[in-house]
Amino acid sequence: MRAGDAVEIRGAPARPRHATGLPVASFGGLVEPGRRQVRISGPSGTATPAPSTLAVTSGNGLGGKAVALARPCAVTDHSVSRRISHEYGLPAAAEGLHAVVAVPVVVRRRVRAVLHGALRAAHPPPLPERAWGRLGVTAETVKAYPRSATRKPGVRTRGQAVVAARRAGWLP
Repeated sequence: MRAGDAVEIRGAPARPRHATGLPVASFGGLVEPGRRQVRISGPSGTATPAPSTLAVTSGNGLGGKAVALARPCAVTDHSVSRRISHEYGLPAAAEGLHAVVAVPVVVRRRVRAVLHGALRAAHPPPLPERAWGRLGVTAETVKAYPRSATRKPGVRTRGQAVVAARRAGWLP
């Protein structure tokens, strides 16, 4: 990695909060060379110092799973998810984290870092309209998405779209 990469990774967690105005907690860290471990740094929007004290091992927890699989991973309720191990459950509970996503930063087919984003509510808050414009999304785009999600798999309801997506392996 380049010398400036560590600075970029430390600064990355603050960007979603500033760009969207959403009340998210975010944090990340570099994969330590030769150790397959991520030392969390640069937390933003956290309520406690808990995330900044973690060293996440590859394969453990949500971030470790993202490192091991080299692909994004998410849970809708961190505390009860059966899709992850819970070595880091106490710090997550101290933060009150529910919906969490971990995204690996892959460079030349190697995971170099992982970034986390989390909401403290089990259901994501509505996206404020001021954030839509920053993301290049219009109200019509938001309304069109459910229509498209049902039209493409050839179903009539959102429930049928979810079932079709699960059968296709697009959703857990």
